[in-house]
Amino acid sequence: MSTNWDEQYPVSKHVIVIEHEPVMRMLLRETLEDLGYTSASFEDAVQALTYLRYVEGDCAFIIADQGMPRGMQGSEFIRMAKERWPSIPSILTSGFFVDEQVVPPSTVYLHKPYTLNQLEATIDAVLLQESVPTE
Repeated sequence: MSTNWDEQYPVSKHVIVIEHEPVMRMLLRETLEDLGYTSASFEDAVQALTYLRYVEGDCAFIIADQGMPRGMQGSEFIRMAKERWPSIPSILTSGFFVDEQVVPPSTVYLHKPYTLNQLEATIDAVLLQESVPTE
């Protein structure tokens, strides 16, 4: 059986990144660019939510750090985004332990520090998870 991977991935190649550490934001932006994505990166979830509303949920997936400044955590952002745009795939990251009950449904958790290979595999997993028909 042959799979056409081009049909499995989202049409949009734009990613929303929420990461409060400037160096991590830069590394994620560069890594995503190497993987063929463009990204909009934000230091807090409030800015990212404003942007997501502006683009009307048009993004390939979200990468959100759990430990965010200014109140809203990454998991809260993902839950809010999925309420309005349930088909947006999401990855929640953290350098600290995150209880699995905090991770929103159909969100993949990626513990920091992670390798580039782990990030790429997680992106593949979250995109494949979202493209599999559910009944």
